[in-house]
Amino acid sequence: MSRRRKNAQPPEHPIEAELRKPQTIGSLEVLAGIDRSEAGRKAFWERFRTITPAGASLDAGCAELRRLAREKAGLLPQGSIGAQT
Repeated sequence: MSRRRKNAQPPEHPIEAELRKPQTIGSLEVLAGIDRSEAGRKAFWERFRTITPAGASLDAGCAELRRLAREKAGLLPQGSIGAQT
């Protein structure tokens, strides 16, 4: 009788633990590496102002900040060849 090994999951990247912690929008902006000046923040958030309802625009902006933080940490987007899951 042969035993099959369970597929071992690769170790989690440290950025994932950071992104799961309760955070402020400002801390997400820092992790994402966006320009923290008033003009830089306005330029980032301006892209989401037309999304309605207002809560959806905030959700979309935060999702983009998380994506940028993962990219900055060297992770490939989900679904990319070679992406860590």
